[in-house]
Amino acid sequence: YASLPSLLSSALTKQERGCNTELSFTETYDDVVPVRSAESLTESYISIMRGCNNMCSYCIVPFTRGRERSKGVSHILDDFRRLVDSGVK
Repeated sequence: YASLPSLLSSALTKQERGCNTELSFTETYDDVVPVRSAESLTESYISIMRGCNNMCSYCIVPFTRGRERSKGVSHILDDFRRLVDSGVK
């Protein structure tokens, strides 16, 4: 997701095809802020983890999102405070 803007820019301005399949072993989505789909909603979710360590035979998550990594506690609390301040209960 982080390289999407540059991939789109290259595609639109230089007519280049792009692909990024590099899997990050450290990315935790710390910089992604929760978004509410409608202002009238009073509930929301906060992502606290990315990836999975379970290797279920039917699941691709460990191969597409990588091993389990948790967001930092301070980032989780910041997300929580931001949502409460916007009216989430």
